[in-house]
Amino acid sequence: MECTQQSQRWLDSKLQMLGCSSVNDLTLSKCKAPVKEELASSLHGALSYIAKLIENVRRLSEKSAELKEKLDESLESSAHLSQASDETFVLQKKLLDSQENVVELQKQLLECKDEQLRAVTSSVKLSVQETVQEEFKSYSSVVKSGLQEQSAVSVTPANIVSVVK
Repeated sequence: MECTQQSQRWLDSKLQMLGCSSVNDLTLSKCKAPVKEELASSLHGALSYIAKLIENVRRLSEKSAELKEKLDESLESSAHLSQASDETFVLQKKLLDSQENVVELQKQLLECKDEQLRAVTSSVKLSVQETVQEEFKSYSSVVKSGLQEQSAVSVTPANIVSVVK
């Protein structure tokens, strides 16, 4: 902005020196009127101004190249982040699938353990029942045989206790 204002002031001063209010008023005859020293001064000013403009264009070009380089780096980084995000999504999906498999396997394991527990419980109940029945039969037979041996003796609680002993 400063450069544009400065350029306009310089142009206005040169147009005023030539007796013109705008570039449209400029003619060849008006440009021939100034003396050699005024033309040399104007030429020097114009060349200096052109040199400044060239330097500004060079700096802008360098900054533009730097910005382009940073933009390219940013785009590359963004692409890497996008790829990493995609890979993270895939890994999360695999993790969820694995966890679902683990849950299913645990469910099957629990069902198997329940079945085993029912089988063991049933087996223990059956075994205890058979053992109790056998022992009860043994007890009954001992009591009967003891009573038959003492058939002459009357059945009294004392006799039953002595037979059981």
